[in-house]
Amino acid sequence: MNDRTHSALLDLIPENPNPKTPVFEPGGSMQQGMYTPKAEVWEKEFDPIMVVLRTVYRRDVQSAMDRYSHCLTKLLHCKTLHIVIFTLLYKVWMDHQNMSEHVLCMVMYLIELGLDNQDQDNKQEEEPCIEEHCHDSWFPGTNLLSNLHHVINFVRVRVPETAPEVKREAPPSTSTEASSYGQNLREAQVFSLVAERRRKFQEIINRSNTEAAQVVRPKSSSTRWVPPGTPPQLVTEILEIRESMLSLLIKLHQKLSSKQNYLSPSWLDDMDTSRHTHGDGITAIERILTKAAARSCQIKRSIQDICGKTCPPVPPKKNSPSDKKTMDKEERRQRARERQQKLLAEFASRQKSFMETAMDVESPETEAAMDLGASEVMESEVLYDCVICGQSGPSTEDRPTGLVVLLQASSVLGHRCKNQEAKKLPTSDEEHIYAADTCGVSHDVVLTLMQRFFKDSSCLQSVSIGWDGGVYVQTCGHTLHIDCHKSYMESLRNDQVLQGFSVDKGEFTCPLCRQFANSVLPCRPGRGTDAGAWHSPSNKKTLVLVKEVEDLQERLALFPTESNLTKEMELVIKDVKNTTQRKYMDYGKNPGSPDNDFLFMYSVARTNLELELVHRGGNLCSGGASAAAKRSCLNQLFHVLAMHMRLYSIDSAYNPWTKLTQVIERREADDFDDDERPEVPMLFRDIPSLLIIFVLTMPQPLRKEHFTCVVKMLYNLQFTQALAALSTKFSPEERQAWSTSGALKKNAENAETSFEALLSHVISELSKDKSVYKVNAEETSMLMSGVWSPQSIEFSLQQLCLPFLRLSCLLQHHLYGDTLTGCLEEEEFPSLAVCLGLLASAPQPSNNAHSASCLQWAADAFDLVTQWCAEVTGLSQMQAEQSLTLLVQEPEWATPRLLQLPDNYNVIFQYYHRKACTACKKVPKDPALCLVCGAFVCLKGVCCKQQGICECVLHSQHCGAATGIFLLINASVIIIIRGHRFCLWGSVYLDAHGEEDRDLRRGKPLFLCEERYRVLEQQWVSHTFDHINKRWGPHYNGL
Repeated sequence: MNDRTHSALLDLIPENPNPKTPVFEPGGSMQQGMYTPKAEVWEKEFDPIMVVLRTVYRRDVQSAMDRYSHCLTKLLHCKTLHIVIFTLLYKVWMDHQNMSEHVLCMVMYLIELGLDNQDQDNKQEEEPCIEEHCHDSWFPGTNLLSNLHHVINFVRVRVPETAPEVKREAPPSTSTEASSYGQNLREAQVFSLVAERRRKFQEIINRSNTEAAQVVRPKSSSTRWVPPGTPPQLVTEILEIRESMLSLLIKLHQKLSSKQNYLSPSWLDDMDTSRHTHGDGITAIERILTKAAARSCQIKRSIQDICGKTCPPVPPKKNSPSDKKTMDKEERRQRARERQQKLLAEFASRQKSFMETAMDVESPETEAAMDLGASEVMESEVLYDCVICGQSGPSTEDRPTGLVVLLQASSVLGHRCKNQEAKKLPTSDEEHIYAADTCGVSHDVVLTLMQRFFKDSSCLQSVSIGWDGGVYVQTCGHTLHIDCHKSYMESLRNDQVLQGFSVDKGEFTCPLCRQFANSVLPCRPGRGTDAGAWHSPSNKKTLVLVKEVEDLQERLALFPTESNLTKEMELVIKDVKNTTQRKYMDYGKNPGSPDNDFLFMYSVARTNLELELVHRGGNLCSGGASAAAKRSCLNQLFHVLAMHMRLYSIDSAYNPWTKLTQVIERREADDFDDDERPEVPMLFRDIPSLLIIFVLTMPQPLRKEHFTCVVKMLYNLQFTQALAALSTKFSPEERQAWSTSGALKKNAENAETSFEALLSHVISELSKDKSVYKVNAEETSMLMSGVWSPQSIEFSLQQLCLPFLRLSCLLQHHLYGDTLTGCLEEEEFPSLAVCLGLLASAPQPSNNAHSASCLQWAADAFDLVTQWCAEVTGLSQMQAEQSLTLLVQEPEWATPRLLQLPDNYNVIFQYYHRKACTACKKVPKDPALCLVCGAFVCLKGVCCKQQGICECVLHSQHCGAATGIFLLINASVIIIIRGHRFCLWGSVYLDAHGEEDRDLRRGKPLFLCEERYRVLEQQWVSHTFDHINKRWGPHYNGL
């Protein structure tokens, strides 16, 4: 009775199958299209005994029984069951002789089970498939929640003709004669339900009570002689009830509690839900009433009305000695409980007074000092819970606490393109994929060009690496003591159970959530991100803050004292370096130099910020924390990187901060020797990289006022870069026009915050000497056609400055805990400017926000711009095209995407099945395609081995920094390579019935499943292959 695929049911498939579309299991693995049994199978044809006898595996029997049990829950919303529940509740309330506590317990359980299954049943629009065997009109519908407060006025019963009800002229009233009426019911054994004559019975109900009694009641047969011992004949009688299941439950509660009006009308508002988990019958009734009131406001009002006016039935007097003894025993128990409560309260008060007296004996000064010390610890230190030993406390130098993290190399950022649309997979010889427009290739070209003309140490401080082979750090959010982690790793080494990870390489699973990890990131001792003294706004002038930042940068770094914390930080730095390959770390001319190490360290921070921005959708409009950033470890990562980078000092003569804030004399560099090569011009430098360098090389923790000052100074440079890059897209006539019009505004008061005046100055300065505008005018006109208006220039300036503002705001969020407010896309620039302190408040409307109004200069604006532009025009060795390449950089990259695949798998198979390998020039036995770059490789091909490594593993190292996604042409499945492990991910091509065709054995036409492919792409971008896929194995470089 399990689900079956179409191929498994090919010979036994029914005429009208009930298919289920392919879905995704909670673990992330794929479920194929299945056929499930229809609902009437469980009701009419299911036989548990047959399933037990005919099934081989126990799991199939359990699956069938679970489904059968789920089908039986529909009985909870059946009119017949509701009538039975109402009948039993009434009988229990009236003390029927056959009603035991077991019956009452079962009734309560069924009602509560029906309420618990109410939410999911309401979502189902279809009616229950349970056949109603009782068609009486007791309740209007099948919903238990609605039927709870439905009042039953009259009930038709079958009673003996000698019963007192037959001789009455009118139905008894439950309000005045409840006791005698209940006794008559017990004698007559009422509620023998029948289902015939429904229409006549409804007509009788609509008439008056007297007429109903006359029509239904048969003639008296008391004069007829009946043999002794003959059971009396049953006749139909109509009885007055006027109760609902809610009223019966409340009256039954009063009866069990032996207190009248025990439930006040406001008891639902004053109740304590925590004490309703377990208890006796009273507690069970309160729990049912609470659940019903929480699910329906109408039921809550009905409960309050009933509690306000109901009165329990008067029980019969018990004059027997045994009954009197029982009542006396209950009273004695109640009095004993009250005395016990008084004794406990008195003991607690005495203990409290004793503690107060003992504390008064101690010195008040010592007590005040202890309280002050405790308050300081609570205010300044963050407490962490160790998931191994269970202890909670701060992270200290001697016993540090760390975050469970996973370090993995990533090249996702390097595969971003300028175009939002994904590249198409080539399926013919005329189609090709070019990687020149990717982010990784573009940054490599910039770095190579810089190293050709500028000093190597300056080049390595002007760019970021990590686009290819960067290190991404993610955590599950759980913390543990470092010494506890070492003990945990020793236990894993001694464990003989086969594991899916390598303990010798530092891999393990989180002791709490079992998420894959390979390192522990030490947490910084002391205050958290919400320390008020470091976040208070400052009223200092800009020049004062600039001078303070300069003093902080010149302060010599103190080597930290050796402790367990510093040792662990050094080990984490080694783990970070060992995560990626050496070629992704040595970009300088001298491998292993400190400059390479310095570049790699701050690029790790840049990579993690960029990836979080990608996970947020490429912008910060959503605000708050993204799904991937809820468990962030960037604050701890920045602290570890800052401790390591403080060991490197920047020469004050080449400090970029000086060029940002001061006008200095320009050094001449006419020689081409390496020692005399010039510094990289400020207009060529990567602004976010400078921000990260400034933050990580200054003493930690950094005050927010100093961080804001750094952002403001760097924004001036970013804005000038945007003006220079934008001016290169103008035609010569437009440049001349904007230069002339802007020159008239240089003498105005707000000239330093006017983009027209600054644009005119940039154009005039870059036109001197070796002008960057000396490129082919035709290429410029083809590059950008159209007339530039002030609105279009303002929009372009904001778009060029937005990447820097996003990274700055994200860095501020992690360092200081500032909240990210959501906004619309057109309001992102003013929202981020206000968040960073560049604007006092967001202008209304948002389209009135000007990017130049955020400028705050530490020196004369035009002198600084002249200094920066002179660095570009004074380069004697560079051509105009090369300067233009470094000046005009891509402001924003699209979201990383996998290749776009054709809908029909036959298109891929026909082209790549017989295609020759580009390396060995042979047709591979097992061809494979890289879904990231489209490379055609040999799977397990010995002919393409290099240094004992097969081509797929080798390509995963070059293309994805040891992460590869390959489509096997002859099997239609996808394999994932992650480091030294691999796994079968599944197939993104399914047949018409949603079923995979692994190894193409069935030969069915296969079509692309867009949902699966999006899941694959999302797992690649979010780096969650290790967490979602569980069946990993070592590949031993043989793929």
